[in-house]
Amino acid sequence: PNNWSEQLYRRYGEAFSDYVQRQVLPALRDKTDIALMKELLHRWSNHKIYVKWMDRFFTYLDRYYVKLQSVETLNNRGYSIFHQLVFEECKKDTRNALLRVINLERQGEHIDQDLVKGVIDMFIDLGLGNPNVYNTEFEEAFLPATSDYFVRQASGWLSEDSFPEYLRKAEVALHAEEQRVTNYLHRSTHPKLKHVVIQALLAQPQSQLLEKETGVVYLLDNDKREDLARMHRMFSLVDNGLNPIAQAFRQYVTDRGNKIVDERVEQAKAMASKSEALGDPSFIQTLLDLHDRFKGIVQECFSQDSLFQKSLKEAFEVFINRDIGKYSFAALMSSFCDRILKKSGERLSDDQVEVLLTKMVELFSFLSDKDLFAEIYRNQLSKRLLYETSASEDAEKSMIAKLKMKCGAQFTSKLEGMINDLSLATDLQKEFREHCDGLQEGKSSMGGIDFSATVLTTGYWPSYQVQDANLCPEMQKAIQVFHNFYNGKTQHRRLQWIHSLGQATIAAKLNNRRHDLNVNSYQAVILLLFTKNESHDLQFIQNATGLDATLTKKLLATLCISKYKVLSKTGSDAKTIEDDATFTPNDSFNCPHRKIKIPPPASEETHNKERVEEDRSIAIEAAIVRIMKMRKQLSHQQLVTEVLTQLAFFKPNPKLIKQRIEHLIEREYLERDPNQASMYRYLA
Repeated sequence: PNNWSEQLYRRYGEAFSDYVQRQVLPALRDKTDIALMKELLHRWSNHKIYVKWMDRFFTYLDRYYVKLQSVETLNNRGYSIFHQLVFEECKKDTRNALLRVINLERQGEHIDQDLVKGVIDMFIDLGLGNPNVYNTEFEEAFLPATSDYFVRQASGWLSEDSFPEYLRKAEVALHAEEQRVTNYLHRSTHPKLKHVVIQALLAQPQSQLLEKETGVVYLLDNDKREDLARMHRMFSLVDNGLNPIAQAFRQYVTDRGNKIVDERVEQAKAMASKSEALGDPSFIQTLLDLHDRFKGIVQECFSQDSLFQKSLKEAFEVFINRDIGKYSFAALMSSFCDRILKKSGERLSDDQVEVLLTKMVELFSFLSDKDLFAEIYRNQLSKRLLYETSASEDAEKSMIAKLKMKCGAQFTSKLEGMINDLSLATDLQKEFREHCDGLQEGKSSMGGIDFSATVLTTGYWPSYQVQDANLCPEMQKAIQVFHNFYNGKTQHRRLQWIHSLGQATIAAKLNNRRHDLNVNSYQAVILLLFTKNESHDLQFIQNATGLDATLTKKLLATLCISKYKVLSKTGSDAKTIEDDATFTPNDSFNCPHRKIKIPPPASEETHNKERVEEDRSIAIEAAIVRIMKMRKQLSHQQLVTEVLTQLAFFKPNPKLIKQRIEHLIEREYLERDPNQASMYRYLA
């Protein structure tokens, strides 16, 4: 009937306090450092056993009394007595002992990790499931102590070590601290400890570190890939730690590139008297190698970090768009591709070609005058296709596909159209041949000559000068037959003959030897005037062929001044053609080859700058109208900014955009806001 629970609970507490004061405290009194830790750990394990059994004896109290009175459970009561009487007494000494031992381990000495772990577990256990004791009594002292230790280390290393060596030591230290958490600290300390170490070793001394002469530039100069990778790893842990490094990297790449370009400009000046070698691939090759190397570093050492990719891009854009004298970067790049893709160019395997083209397109993507490149490339492609000097159609298609990936379908539509044209033309030639075989007269209907025509779509190909000539009857007949055939196939297309691209093979007998001369259509027309051994003067040739004087002279020069002199001319000067010169077949002509290709006069038009300018104006106007149609009204500055973001293939001068805007206002696509001159409104 008597409920003794309350007294029993009180006596339970007194028994513990009595034992602790009689046995535990005297044992700990004069001890310090390791001895203190060992004794404390020993007493704590005993205490835990004591609590465990007492708890079991008086479970009854736990079940009823504790629940009803809402007092501490027996287990917790036992722990808190130890906390108040023992821990509060010796916590300061214990904490100092722990910090000393941990610092010893940092300096490389061997310590008893189990002992440290035991003591730290006691801090955690005394929190009764809550880490506040561990946090306030241990961590709050441990983190500042760690920080002080590493700040001291850092200043020592800074004065003694090189940049890569410093980073090596910092990395080792950081790993060691992370290991320490795993070995004997509470896992919640990990992020805090890591932050403290990074601040002390990397964030605070970063600017001093990067200024060392063994810094970023030194590592890049000597291609120290491992150290570069470590630098990226370590500073990526610091907030915004990579920004200064990326800037240094960008500056370094820019300087390297500018140096190469400067050398090139100097060379060009030195060679200005002679004609510059446009076909010289070494300059572009140097830039490809440069890009290769830095791209490799970004991949290998900076693990494709977008910040560094951006720096690399910005650096290349600086020097790839510099003015380098007579030939622009666009022209040099296009010629480099031409060299790879031509039969007479470099002898490379398919794989090598593929690799070079891939790299070339990467370099091309930094170019701001992409449209100029396209124009030059298109001219060179047309020559490769029409003169059949392209080494492989697959390589051509592959390059076009790569450009398409970079710049979109609109950019390569003409190039694709050209390739497509030629395959269609081959089919057409086949049909035409079958058509001719079906004619009764057969060959005689075509003046007895073999004849085939390549039909091209005007829009895709560069513009060629058209000059009509009086063709010989055989040629006229053949052309007529083709006209009839072609008009039978389609009603709405007009054929225009470009004789400067035509080719003819003419049999000639000179010096009692047979030769087959391969010439263009104009040259053939001139040569066919000399069927017997006659001589004609310039005026006669001009009238007979119906060509103008300058072209006639150029054509005659290829026949009597160049390498193969199949005609002889009168006149004192061997290098020029006088207006009163006369020409006869050259009977002393001597050449071992039966087949001779006589090159046509050099065509002036490599690429048409005006045309590119014109296309640009149209593109800018289209962009302005598109934007204004959507926005209805914009300020001048906003409009210019938007136009610049929309134009992918070139970067126009803001002045040019302003001109185009004025032009559109004149043509009433836009109007100025009457109250605010810099505002434009769209006129529907």
